[in-house]
Amino acid sequence: MKALTLVLCILALLGSGASGFFWWQIGNTKEELKQQLSSEQSRAASLQNNLNETNTQLEQKVAQLTQTDTELGDTKSKLTAAEARNVQISREIATLKTAYAAKDESEKKLNADVDALRRELVQTRLAAQVGNPEEIERYKQTIASLESRLGEIQGISPAAAGASAAVSAGPVRSERTAAARVAVVGTKNAFVILELGAADGIVAGNKFNLTRAGELLAESVISEVKDTYAIAQIAPSSIKGALKEGDIASFVP
Repeated sequence: MKALTLVLCILALLGSGASGFFWWQIGNTKEELKQQLSSEQSRAASLQNNLNETNTQLEQKVAQLTQTDTELGDTKSKLTAAEARNVQISREIATLKTAYAAKDESEKKLNADVDALRRELVQTRLAAQVGNPEEIERYKQTIASLESRLGEIQGISPAAAGASAAVSAGPVRSERTAAARVAVVGTKNAFVILELGAADGIVAGNKFNLTRAGELLAESVISEVKDTYAIAQIAPSSIKGALKEGDIASFVP
């Protein structure tokens, strides 16, 4: 009986010790679990903060993307408008080039017509000086008609040209006075008729050098001036070669 009681006591003590051990073990495990839970909660809070920051950044990026898309649309609209303007400007430039080419061609034709009229007028005036009275009268009518046509082309009247020449102090500095053409060469190179006149400011006494291909052929002095042509007497001692129609007369200051 005593042995049984002793065994039971020992078993009770062992059970009590085991219970204490397990209680201590459970306490330690519970504490570890609490620490792990706290750590996981801290980690979850950190992840939540990171997620919130990421969402905020994502919203900012979306807003920037929206703004960029809007700016891109505006840029495309401006580029389209600029391209349209460039096309329009190119068309206007092409039109202006065409108009300028037409104007240049018209001016060349006009100058050619003026030169032809001047030569015809000079020839008619010369013919009028040696014809009979009837021919002279007919030449006068032709001269008047030619002067009228010349005035219409140049936009001035012979009277206005004569008036402007009357108040001119000397030749108008221009390509014409620097390189006038010889229309007619007199007998034995005694005189020449130049395609210059009162409208260019030419007056009696003006001096002109006659050249061809840059080579001096003779010196001359204006002796008579009409509206559209002038007669120049050649200085015999200055003649260095035979003169001909088309030679160049340059004004000598």
